[in-house]
Amino acid sequence: MSWLDSSRDDQQRIRELLKLFSDTESRDELGIGQVRDAFSDLLFPGTSVLQTRARYLLIVPWCYQEAQRRGLRSDRLAAQVDRNERKVIAALLRGDDTEGVIGRRAGIGVRTLPSSIYAAALLRYGIRTGDDDAAPDRRLASGLAEADELTERSGGPWHPTLPGAPANFPNEVEGGLRLYPDEARWLRERLLAAAPNTLLAYLLEPEHRPSWDSQAPWDEPAALAAPEPIGSLVRDAQWFSLAMHGAALLYNLLVAERYEEAGLTEHEEPAALYGDKLLGWSDRVAAEHSLKGWDRSGMWSRLIEQNPRISANVKARLFIERWLDAVASGAAGDAATDPALRNLVGERERSVKKGQSRLVNDKLLRTWSGASGSRRLVFRWSQVRRILTDIHDGCAADLLEAAGARA
Repeated sequence: MSWLDSSRDDQQRIRELLKLFSDTESRDELGIGQVRDAFSDLLFPGTSVLQTRARYLLIVPWCYQEAQRRGLRSDRLAAQVDRNERKVIAALLRGDDTEGVIGRRAGIGVRTLPSSIYAAALLRYGIRTGDDDAAPDRRLASGLAEADELTERSGGPWHPTLPGAPANFPNEVEGGLRLYPDEARWLRERLLAAAPNTLLAYLLEPEHRPSWDSQAPWDEPAALAAPEPIGSLVRDAQWFSLAMHGAALLYNLLVAERYEEAGLTEHEEPAALYGDKLLGWSDRVAAEHSLKGWDRSGMWSRLIEQNPRISANVKARLFIERWLDAVASGAAGDAATDPALRNLVGERERSVKKGQSRLVNDKLLRTWSGASGSRRLVFRWSQVRRILTDIHDGCAADLLEAAGARA
């Protein structure tokens, strides 16, 4: 795979799409990805499903600074940054805690480096103070040489108060991926300044630390109690996730029925499994009384403001609205047997996937994993929760040190 001519944002979207395809339960089989991503960007700006740990927001700039101190430019600068990143991978893998290390499996030969994964976040949070979209290279280094005079006047391409790299970096990474107190405080301040009035900023407050095992943002009491405009966005995301989960389960039921009709047996009685899951989903919807009075106009306004392309995607929005209407009216409670709803979901998947639809492609049907996009949408929560936890842990370490000094 190679990039011919695309912006960094385009490349990031493709990488995230590939990541979703590698997870059989989070694939976008019904073509609602634009809406899902708009929710994610509103709740947690600057994040992506590829991110793993918060300290990479410092490690990537440190890799560039080390190369820039050598006086390198253009391709030589990019090559040195590449080497620095791979040295960091090797150093992190020598540590005791390798959770979230990019390259944990592939080692220093990993193709997608942290600078690619965190490039958009560095700009969004103001850690990287200049854009480099003029270059199609996958890293930030391209374009730096051409901007030497400008960056000298503006204080450099990185935020002037960026914490310094640890000693012997990048050959050693003292602390691994654990944030030191000064680093955690600095990152917290940057995110609060760059993303105010978002759930991301709200959950960075010390009293709103997320629990380590919550499965979705609305599992956090603080998120549900958040002030406006955050609170209503969280509720919209929660209801959207719950409602659209039924469409995903119904799609899997349709595939399961066709799977059994084809005489395939690798997965045992999948139709019964998804029939039961749909019944459980229907019970959860019935218990969520707020869905019946859900005013979706405000939700659509915010989503379209975040991504205007949603407005132009008429087919996707029509499908979503028809399904949400069925959920709100209670008609979706019989989705497993309702011909109109079965046809709505089946036609949507076939129009999105075309010849790659498992509802028409026998070869792909035989390779079905037993679950395609069957999880609820949680809007990057597992990645965001880890990053929030890293920052909270670093700030808490500062408080513990202060308490120990007073004792």
